[in-house]
Amino acid sequence: MDDPNFTKREKEIIELLMQGKSNKLMALDLDISEHTVEFHLKNVYAKLGISSRAEAIVKLGKSLGSAPPDKPGESAVVRGGKRENNKGIRHFNKAIIYILLGVSLLLLLPVLIGKPKAWENYERECEYPDEANVGQTIFRSNASGSKVHGQFGTIREAPWDAQEGYVIYKNIAIPETTTLFLKLRYSKSSPASVPILVYLDDEQTPRASIYPKDLQSWDEFAWTEAIYLGKVKSGTHSLKLFTQGQQYGVADLDQLILTSKIP
Repeated sequence: MDDPNFTKREKEIIELLMQGKSNKLMALDLDISEHTVEFHLKNVYAKLGISSRAEAIVKLGKSLGSAPPDKPGESAVVRGGKRENNKGIRHFNKAIIYILLGVSLLLLLPVLIGKPKAWENYERECEYPDEANVGQTIFRSNASGSKVHGQFGTIREAPWDAQEGYVIYKNIAIPETTTLFLKLRYSKSSPASVPILVYLDDEQTPRASIYPKDLQSWDEFAWTEAIYLGKVKSGTHSLKLFTQGQQYGVADLDQLILTSKIP
């Protein structure tokens, strides 16, 4: 898939889509969240002018020169000028695979029940906050998903004066942990004169402050270091980023990651 209309991440998603992988398997292969997979799939659908997974597979299959089998669930080969049906062989192979998978699951079940997988992280695109009173969605070619929540901390027209405000990301399920960290991907082309304050839920005291570095371009992006937010109780939480504002903006917000491990 060399179509320049798609970003690098979208091309990776398309490749896995054509392999028949589910959103969950895509997320595991790319080490991202299912929410992010869904976000990139929506962008792929929009660029293809379609609205469903099935349409995407058909349209992409045509563009890549592949074709579906003659009948669903069947394949055929040609031997001596005659087509021979492989349906029985395929069904037999599938039965063997299902048996092996069932045996493996039975062997692993006690381990899985006795040792549940620990929560590791929460990942989200920043361009569509659940609540905001400053900034707007802007296209940036080098951003994840090609968009950011831009002009964070400034008015929307020249001379781009400072404007105080916030963004809030809600419905973040986090188990109880004593070590919660935040990483933020951003762009910035102005001196760092004010911080971004980080709040959890309705707390009045910020958990941390971030001074984004001047990257000399709004099309250049960088990750912050792991920012320690402290202890968190189990439950559904919200993350609030607040700024007093500065001329030209404090930063363009691209992606955020919350994790219980030091990244």
